[in-house]
Amino acid sequence: MRLSYDPIYDSGLAGVLLTAVVIALLFVVTPTGVSRGRRITLLTLRGLAAIALVLTMLRPSLVRSDNRPAAATLAIAMDTSRSMTLASGDDAAASTNLGSGDAENRWQQQQRVLEQLAESLAGLDDQLNIALFRYDRRSDQIASGPASELRESLAAVSNLEPDGLLTDLSVPLESAVAASRGTPLAGIMLLSDGTQTVVPASPSESGMRAELGNPSNGSRSIDPVSSARLVAAIGVPLWTVALGPRAETSLVQDVSVQSLPETYRMFTGNEAEISFEVQSQGYPGTPIGLSVEWVDEKGATRNAATRTMRSDQSSSTEAFRIPVVAPEPGRYRLIVRARPPAGEANSSNDFQLAFVDVRPGGGRVLYLEGTPRLEQSYLRRALRRFPDLELTYRWIPRDTSKRWPVSLADDLQTGRYDVIILGDLHSAALGTEQLEQIAKSVASGTALVTLGGERAYGPGGYADSPLAKALPVKMNGSIVQPAGGEIKKSMQGQLEGPLTLKTTVPHPITNIMVGAREWNWSTLPPMPGANAIAGVKASPGVQVLLEDERSDPMLVVGEYGQGRVASLAFDSTWIWWRGGASEFHRRFWRQLMLWLLSREESDDSELQLEMTRRRFNTTLSSLLTGSIVLAGNATDLPGAWSADVVLESGEIRPLGLSTNTRAVGDQREATINAEIFGDGATPTDNNNEQSPDVAAEASAPSAGAFFPPGIHRVRVRLGDAADPVASAELPFQVVDDTTELAAIAADHAMLDRMAAITATSGGESFRPDQIDSLIERISTQRRRAERVVIEKWRLGDGPSSGWVVFLLFAGCLCSEWTLRRRWGLA
Repeated sequence: MRLSYDPIYDSGLAGVLLTAVVIALLFVVTPTGVSRGRRITLLTLRGLAAIALVLTMLRPSLVRSDNRPAAATLAIAMDTSRSMTLASGDDAAASTNLGSGDAENRWQQQQRVLEQLAESLAGLDDQLNIALFRYDRRSDQIASGPASELRESLAAVSNLEPDGLLTDLSVPLESAVAASRGTPLAGIMLLSDGTQTVVPASPSESGMRAELGNPSNGSRSIDPVSSARLVAAIGVPLWTVALGPRAETSLVQDVSVQSLPETYRMFTGNEAEISFEVQSQGYPGTPIGLSVEWVDEKGATRNAATRTMRSDQSSSTEAFRIPVVAPEPGRYRLIVRARPPAGEANSSNDFQLAFVDVRPGGGRVLYLEGTPRLEQSYLRRALRRFPDLELTYRWIPRDTSKRWPVSLADDLQTGRYDVIILGDLHSAALGTEQLEQIAKSVASGTALVTLGGERAYGPGGYADSPLAKALPVKMNGSIVQPAGGEIKKSMQGQLEGPLTLKTTVPHPITNIMVGAREWNWSTLPPMPGANAIAGVKASPGVQVLLEDERSDPMLVVGEYGQGRVASLAFDSTWIWWRGGASEFHRRFWRQLMLWLLSREESDDSELQLEMTRRRFNTTLSSLLTGSIVLAGNATDLPGAWSADVVLESGEIRPLGLSTNTRAVGDQREATINAEIFGDGATPTDNNNEQSPDVAAEASAPSAGAFFPPGIHRVRVRLGDAADPVASAELPFQVVDDTTELAAIAADHAMLDRMAAITATSGGESFRPDQIDSLIERISTQRRRAERVVIEKWRLGDGPSSGWVVFLLFAGCLCSEWTLRRRWGLA
């Protein structure tokens, strides 16, 4: 502390001179003719007045400098989800603090930590404010005040219960940042067991809600790590306090099947890959059996695949990708089941199911190619756009001709593939035996496509091969080219372009509709060349579908045994794509494949039902939508819509629908939608946040209903229930909400990761027995935020000191004047 002066007019010299003048005037001009005592009294009064006046002119100040932390807010977030009712794993704390043999749960552990914090923070500094939040899937600020009042705040919220059905670790961070706008954050303290049970909405569900005018909360990522990065970006430390048992010390034994997709759409006979994860805990070195099972609509079960999982670690997660072959058309449940050893406490998560819609007419295509040309690239691109076609590509390079024929024994087994495509591949690459095998497969029902090329047909040696009998065209055997190396005889068996294609007869392959019009082949880019077909076989079913201007056959189809065959003289359909007719290119290959598979693309108007979720827990909901195209453009529907849900128990409950009809050309499209809730959800308490108005509308009886856990079926009918115009069913599963209670072992790694993201700002992860270290870290952080605070007290700045000086000056002068009057000196 130091003394300073602020003289009037900001001039020390003027202040000294004025002081001297005042003293001179008060003491030089002295009264005469009075006694010595009276003179001293008058001079004393004048002296005091002079002192008051001098103080007013010099304005003395007391200045004190101090280092103090800036005023800031510490946000503390407490977990109120159901996982807090699980055991804390801290047996020593339980016996010490509970005074009984009862195990301490995580809620009690959290309360104990908060009380310890309240006691330690109370004397930290008087510039620290505490904002107390509670969170589960949402976050609310429940108290705010000085750190010294935290204990009173905890008493005020003692009636809280850990009843949150889901946990989102990102919401307390975002709430703390949002609430601190305008006020510096000293840090965020997150008390949690690390379980993140809220998952983001799928893109399809978000889009569906947007279509229905029910937007999801797309502004939030529902990602704790991203929220921690936001906290780090603004320079705020995150201190996490990990509750519950450490994962490495937990003695829990549990196996769970996770991440199996809700739905699959397959085609009969096609191979599909089933992906899922299996998490095991407490079974190091123990084999765990896994099975994949099909369950049909009648409840019959058959095994699709089995695997065994074995891990050397106490806790592990292993990903599986298992191929399965789709069964006969129908609706199935695909169940992935783990079979752990006896002794597992929670077996409800040992399996997970997916709903599978198997459609008829799937096709498996084997494409054999010898030259990696543009045609193979665009042909593969076109075929892979169709989910019902499973394409396998085999490239047999020419520079391997010394090792020909290659072995394709597995691929060429009869029935393995539905369609075989032979590209620009010499017959020597396959050999006589395998070509004979292909011919037998075609006779048994496999379809065959042969493409043009420099080593196709006659130049490729197919005229004298066993495959010649299966083809609908004749070939010239005298123009065979060598199996490997370059072509010796230029353009042998080739037609020079440009070649304009034209149709000869109407056919499902060549009658191609793009939009609302049929495509004219003559408008396509001409072919740069093609193979010269020696002739067309005069066999039943053989037809020339395309030819050029000179009537050379370009596309010939026929049958061999039970299989269909198509021979294309050209090999450059890729120029259609590049010429702006990509949709035509796609449809041509699509219609060719359908004809080879003896299928016609179904365009029947059926009621199509979809759900944004086919498997969801009781706290969530799923949007049901349906559509059907009807003839005519009238607005009246043929009867009314009706819908119900058949529960797993057999009970039937009605389901309200919202309907709409709109004209589509000379037809009309009728659509329906409804929302199906789990019985633990509310319209505003699901994974997709909604506005109150939208939520209230969605909860109306005409827009949805609530259903218990189980595997149920939703039925929708248009028209009379006994004889509907259209009807459809869709099964779905409501899963019992055990998500929070299933997290027996706390996820401390998640909390460690979140805190580490803010390490540059002072963030760190702590355990409940490290609260003293946490307080020391907060104290250190506060010292780093200290700034120099200067306190200045100047005479006259406040009313108290100003009035004292004024009363002293006025009082002394008034008293002096009064005495002089009384003594006859005035």
